[in-house]
Amino acid sequence: MITSAVIAAHAAAYPAMQPTDAVKLVYQAVFGGGHLIRDEEACRRYLNAEYASVPQTAGPLAEVIAVPGQGSRGIVRVHLSALDAHGLAPDRLAAVFIASAPLIKGTRAAFEDSLSLLREAADSGSFRFDRAALDTYLDEYLRIPGLPPVSHSPEYREAYAPHYRVVDAATLEKELGIIKR
Repeated sequence: MITSAVIAAHAAAYPAMQPTDAVKLVYQAVFGGGHLIRDEEACRRYLNAEYASVPQTAGPLAEVIAVPGQGSRGIVRVHLSALDAHGLAPDRLAAVFIASAPLIKGTRAAFEDSLSLLREAADSGSFRFDRAALDTYLDEYLRIPGLPPVSHSPEYREAYAPHYRVVDAATLEKELGIIKR
């Protein structure tokens, strides 16, 4: 489950976040990233192509977006830019991503409950945007049938060039033995 501490950490690490980026964080913490998997082989090819386009760094491999608790799984974003530094082949990450997808089974109720944490963070000034901007975004977004996944804002993409996969932390630990809590 996403927590206030996780939201605060992301708000501090990514000050260019816009309402859509904050909602994306909550969406991924609840539903994961399985919506990207339509065909497993295509998923592998896409991940490999994206990896090939990303400069490698010595940064952290993963960051927590949801902690285990209340029936929720721990979920992390694995940064494609750090795969080489951590000795993780993109095909191995693709396997973990594919194996993780069916394990993360969020609900609309859990998503909407988690949005209250975003509202609290906006009220406390954690983001550059205010509560009114978040509410305006959510009013429109929550009317869309099926709660579709959202994309990062242009501001976020320009500032951080995000390239990652959302995976179940326990699956990553089990398969690779590399995430320490």
